[in-house]
Amino acid sequence: MNIRREWKFGTHSAHFEQPDILWVKIEGETTLRDAISLSELYGELGNQSPFFVVTNLTEATSVETEAREHVSKNLNPTWFLGSIYIGAGFVQKAVAKSLAFVHAMTGKLTFDMHFVATEQEARELIARERAQRSTKVA
Repeated sequence: MNIRREWKFGTHSAHFEQPDILWVKIEGETTLRDAISLSELYGELGNQSPFFVVTNLTEATSVETEAREHVSKNLNPTWFLGSIYIGAGFVQKAVAKSLAFVHAMTGKLTFDMHFVATEQEARELIARERAQRSTKVA
């Protein structure tokens, strides 16, 4: 039996879908407190097993500078199999790519980042990623 785990922090929410997908819905502004809660959740899950994180940004508005800095300093890229953003705008893509660039320059980037328009596209992308991983292992 699969038990659905759910979290709520501020105006944002997340739920884990077996075997390895964390779905995050960002609504409104992301504060430092939100970033701390998200980072702790990523660590809790990622220390058990790496996972895909799919972040829906269609209703996101802004990210506090302190929140962005916290995420940059406290995420461990080994927690993730991949990161997918749904509905990211130009600024959101720039922020995500800049964080990835920092991790890449330090040699810590271990996962791919993608931008899609819909949940269905995210699911298809994850299916392709899983298929690629299984052929590399075989």
